[in-house]
Amino acid sequence: MSDNTSPWALAWENVHKRATISAAILVQGYNVYRAGGVPAALDCESGQISAVITPRHGEPTRTSIRLPVFSDRDEQALTDALAAGPFKGAVLQGQLPAALCDPADTGEVPVMPDPGQITFACDCQQAPCQHTAALGHALGQRLAATPSLLLTLRGLPHRRLTALLDPPATASPGTAHIPPPTAAPSPAGPYVPAHLAYQHRGQATSATPRQPTGDGRPAADAFPRMSLTDPPEPAPPLRQLHHLVAQAARQAAQLLTDGTILELDATADAVRLAASLPAQERTDDIAHRLGLEPPAFRRLLQAYSLAGAAGVHTARHRHAAEPGILQRAAAAITALRPETTTALAISDNRITDPAADIEIRLGQDGGWYPFAASGQDWQLISAPAEDPAEAYGVALTTLHARSRPVP
Repeated sequence: MSDNTSPWALAWENVHKRATISAAILVQGYNVYRAGGVPAALDCESGQISAVITPRHGEPTRTSIRLPVFSDRDEQALTDALAAGPFKGAVLQGQLPAALCDPADTGEVPVMPDPGQITFACDCQQAPCQHTAALGHALGQRLAATPSLLLTLRGLPHRRLTALLDPPATASPGTAHIPPPTAAPSPAGPYVPAHLAYQHRGQATSATPRQPTGDGRPAADAFPRMSLTDPPEPAPPLRQLHHLVAQAARQAAQLLTDGTILELDATADAVRLAASLPAQERTDDIAHRLGLEPPAFRRLLQAYSLAGAAGVHTARHRHAAEPGILQRAAAAITALRPETTTALAISDNRITDPAADIEIRLGQDGGWYPFAASGQDWQLISAPAEDPAEAYGVALTTLHARSRPVP
């Protein structure tokens, strides 16, 4: 079904086929993929790739394929082999040579997972299904263009892999100190645009632009500002680009100040940026760019407003939780439930009360997040609590307040 000739894409196609098992489902998924049912932007993170799949005659469905991340032992063996082998330079440049398909060059650690290690999840509740198959075909195309994406999915994104293969050198006790080259002034010094600081690197700072005003703003730019207009579609409007630049500058300043690194997947970061926009600019167009339906995008904005990036992650992703913890939490919740014969449902990190339309999720930060049914999905309705019973009680109170008639 594929005309891919990339070794990594072909290897994934074989794994995907064996994991899905059903040839009929693979054909259905291929048709969905060819008809444009998979968005251009896929959510790729450690252990999972996901997207909203939209068949031509079906409803949009959140779908994911989960791949196992490398264990600590496998990661060590793999990086040791790469560091000592002939492909280190290529890997550091973001490539994944076809020769690494052979475990002999990767410390006997297969980069491509076994079909039995692949799992599927889909809101249609029938995975593996046409939605997961469509996403699998799309992943094959991504791997044909960017094979190193596979390492990200296995838990070794390029930044981490680079740190493991080429760690910064540390000076030995007897090493003489070599002063760094002349750098741009500190924030307390003169204002210097980034491009000018780069041009004047290593030179005296006497040629730096003018001093800032008393409130820290530059008195005037060293170069005349260009007159810019909105870029052509589908690029965002100029005001949003200015906003993105300002956000990036703030994050860079935070990184320089205390080393804080913002670790977010692409969708969570986009929600973070959109949440900082004026309400009238949080448009449906942003949702479509993310491959989300507008109601789903608004639910993620609500999750971010209540619990930040952790709330968005808990709203979007499942993860395995300790069964004993969930059982104890379910027992605590049962004591608060209205009288009903409907049993609680426990799955992954979620405890669902179908009778009350409430779901309590254990976040990766250890908090218990209360969700309420919202159409065909779930909506975070409050900040997380330390106790599952407390989270359930908050959900009950919130839903009761919503249903109370307005006097």
